[in-house]
Amino acid sequence: MAVISAIGMRISKTDYLEYTFCKKNLWFRKHKPELFEGVELSEFEKKIIEDGNLAESACRKLYSEGYLVESYGQSAVAETKEAMARGEKTLFQATFQRDVFFIRADILKYNEDLQGWELYEIKATNEVKRKVPHHHVNDLAFQKIVIEQCEVHVLKASVIHLNREYRKHGRIDFNELFIFANLTGEVIDAQIQVSQEMQDAKAYLSSPEEDGCLCVYEGRSNHCPTFAYSNPLVPEYSVHDINRIGMSKKKLTDWIDRGIFSLTDIHNPEELNETQRAQYDAFTLSKRIVNQQAIKKMLDGLTYPLQFFDYEGYSSAIPLFDGFGAYEQVPFQYSLHILHQDGEIEHKEFLITEPSGDLTLPLVQQMKADIDPRGTVISWYSSFEKQRNEKLAELHPEYAAFLEEINDKMFDLMKAFSENHFIDPAFKGSASIKKVLPVVVPQLSYKNLNISKGDQASERWEKLISSETSPVEKEKIAKDLLEYCKLDTWAMVEIYRALKKL
Repeated sequence: MAVISAIGMRISKTDYLEYTFCKKNLWFRKHKPELFEGVELSEFEKKIIEDGNLAESACRKLYSEGYLVESYGQSAVAETKEAMARGEKTLFQATFQRDVFFIRADILKYNEDLQGWELYEIKATNEVKRKVPHHHVNDLAFQKIVIEQCEVHVLKASVIHLNREYRKHGRIDFNELFIFANLTGEVIDAQIQVSQEMQDAKAYLSSPEEDGCLCVYEGRSNHCPTFAYSNPLVPEYSVHDINRIGMSKKKLTDWIDRGIFSLTDIHNPEELNETQRAQYDAFTLSKRIVNQQAIKKMLDGLTYPLQFFDYEGYSSAIPLFDGFGAYEQVPFQYSLHILHQDGEIEHKEFLITEPSGDLTLPLVQQMKADIDPRGTVISWYSSFEKQRNEKLAELHPEYAAFLEEINDKMFDLMKAFSENHFIDPAFKGSASIKKVLPVVVPQLSYKNLNISKGDQASERWEKLISSETSPVEKEKIAKDLLEYCKLDTWAMVEIYRALKKL
């Protein structure tokens, strides 16, 4: 146990997976935890954790005889041994430790016929994942290695994940909700590599801090939380922010090896694709690049009344509403600003506040009254709205023709920016409305709203429809949701007007 005292910590399966993603970030978690103090999880990150807990709780319903190991740490290791010794056949959170390696297994079930244990990992995903950092095979291999080093034979290793084809109708059928994926062969094949990585992680965590981290070779979306601390020479806006540069690993690797971090230092801009070159030019020239003819052609094709439309959606691992499956987005509100040819503007909106019966039928009925399919419906990142309309058409076939007509004529205002007709250095390569709005229409802002992001809206709506929420709080949440969605469509109106002035 000398190594444990040397690094003063355990290595869990979560630690191991983080090591394979960014070992330097794991080193910081163990040795400099103060770097993570005060860093709150986003609503999205909280939702991932909540969905994982919900999936695990739901899956346990398939094993009524299961015994839950409720203690933690060494107490849980002892409780697991006691439970197995007295003949418990199904264990939840069975806990094992060998050397510095520590695991809690979601489900460990004894197979009487084969005289061994079956290991099950519950994942709140719609499929088996085989890429870092969410590598289900390596996750199971880590657990299997530790359990077998504790002299418990694991004869089968499986992932239990959500069934993407399942749709709720009445009470949830948990046997249909989950899919059992037997990964035993893949897990056995992975054990040699995983075992080596485990020893490498143990040695690494016992070593002094090293410079930098390997995330420097990844695009911005794949950077670890401590990237800026590990890589002080990389500016806040760098080559890592170039559009889709993570898909061009060879190009990015060459720049990093040459010590090129700023866009102004790129030695081969001619090799950038059209979108990347537009981003590069705008930044290095420090000026806005606008294709007025392309924008005019795009906007001239729109038909009045112009109807700026936005949905807010809610999803959950365990479907709450009939007709929906795991992670299917439930449209729970919309905002609609209508711009008439004479310049008059009117606003319509709808919010589901009391889910009952056919959840989305009142929403579709109100849309039918509010939207004129003869005019253009304008959205931002229209694939989201179109997919919601396709789902609503599936649920309400009597309105399918209306919803299909809207989709056929829908215009995506984001294309003015994503197709490089309007590029500003301040966009930093993004065409998100949250990046575009403060640059194009600086007088508008989400900062003073109680809800300022989509994941917040989803979380607040879940609170709104809860029976445990007071009427006073429900009223406040509804007001906040309506204000947020209304700004989304008003922002599109003002961005449209700004483009027309060009």
